[in-house]
Amino acid sequence: MTDQSFTPLPASSPDASDIIGPDPSSDKPHVRFVEVSTLSGSATLFGNSQAMGNDADTALFLGLRERADVIVVGSGTVSIEDYGGAQPTKERPTPAPIAVVTNSFNVDPQSKFVTEAITPPLVIANDKSMNSPEYAEKREALRQAGLEFINSGTGSANEIVQALSAKGLNKIVCEGGPGIFGLFIADHALDQMYLTLDPKLTGNVERTLVSDKAISAIGGSSEGTIDFTLEKVAVDTDSTVFLRYAVVPTT
Repeated sequence: MTDQSFTPLPASSPDASDIIGPDPSSDKPHVRFVEVSTLSGSATLFGNSQAMGNDADTALFLGLRERADVIVVGSGTVSIEDYGGAQPTKERPTPAPIAVVTNSFNVDPQSKFVTEAITPPLVIANDKSMNSPEYAEKREALRQAGLEFINSGTGSANEIVQALSAKGLNKIVCEGGPGIFGLFIADHALDQMYLTLDPKLTGNVERTLVSDKAISAIGGSSEGTIDFTLEKVAVDTDSTVFLRYAVVPTT
């Protein structure tokens, strides 16, 4: 039996700009999450997210980067996803810097994340780590490689956002991973979320979309919820679904 209310799959893929929507104002911080998930709720398949999404998802990912002042990502995700540097495009010949959040400075200065970067990456670390003799050698190696350091105080998401804003980097795209998403959620430090649902079901969840690892490391609380309102739904020819949500302002 066919559901007569069901809209057939489209004949062509959705446009990334239509999914992204209007650009936010650059006058104040605006944080956008970009995530991909299986129907089981896993952020990875076979160890990373490279087997997930499709061409439209890649266009969405790159389109959000093009509109960003800075791209925030955790050092674990840089390693797991084998990040390279953000590459120039016709619309953005000088790409936004990628700011890696790490309190142990586990970024290889010889990795393609550093060596292929057109715009030198930023390193965001809390005050304790920035001044710890334990990491002095790693910090110096990254300085020699041309990376710039940003002190995030206690390491909370709000302090990360404030530190980036102080440098004029207000349009923030956060690419994860789970610990970084959890850190920002704990502070309600986000405005929009772009969630791609890959039409695959797995028997286990390799990696959750969100974890409390980063917030727990700085003694914060992961309690509480954030309410969203749906702004956009788009469906691709292969049944991949794109969702854009906006945070409901608290009163």
